[in-house]
Amino acid sequence: QRSREDVPRHAHAGSEEASDLPDPPAVRRGEPGPDVGYTQGMNYVAATMVLKFPDREDLARRHFGEAMLQFSGFWSDGFPLLNFGVQLFARLAERHLQGLWSHLLRNGVEPLMYFPNGWLSLFGKWLPLPAVMETVDLVLECGIRGVVAATLAFFQMQQSRLLAARGMEELLELINQDSRTAPIDGALIVDVARRWLP
Repeated sequence: QRSREDVPRHAHAGSEEASDLPDPPAVRRGEPGPDVGYTQGMNYVAATMVLKFPDREDLARRHFGEAMLQFSGFWSDGFPLLNFGVQLFARLAERHLQGLWSHLLRNGVEPLMYFPNGWLSLFGKWLPLPAVMETVDLVLECGIRGVVAATLAFFQMQQSRLLAARGMEELLELINQDSRTAPIDGALIVDVARRWLP
């Protein structure tokens, strides 16, 4: 487990790259996005809200509804929000996590091999439950930029483990499976993520 001192600061590292990209699709149009039926990952989002507000079904429903509205582009045809987030993440990772980004690509690990798993569940398939509960507030507050920032924080904090991994299979297992049982501090992820925000 890493302490706050172990994580280098990237204050406003994303501001220049974030300003180069247009607003996320649903935000740009000023509409909530198309109606979305049940899609893989939504059950993790629903479970997170129920567990976060165990005695307040009204709050759990409201926050789940906000997530569905804000992130509908993760689940709608063509995955517009997912594609937008991948572009933003790639620019930031290539610039600020160069060694790790090169290592992933060199081993054939592309963003669409792991982002759907983590993002469509709003981190429910990536992080231990207590860390998910901490991270969801940031994600709802900051939208896709919060998702990207939390992802950058996650990769930054897991960097040494990922750099030690050899081959596509081992890397994907670390990202998509092993991290759920790793001792990841949710408050630290949020703290580091806020440093990535513009």
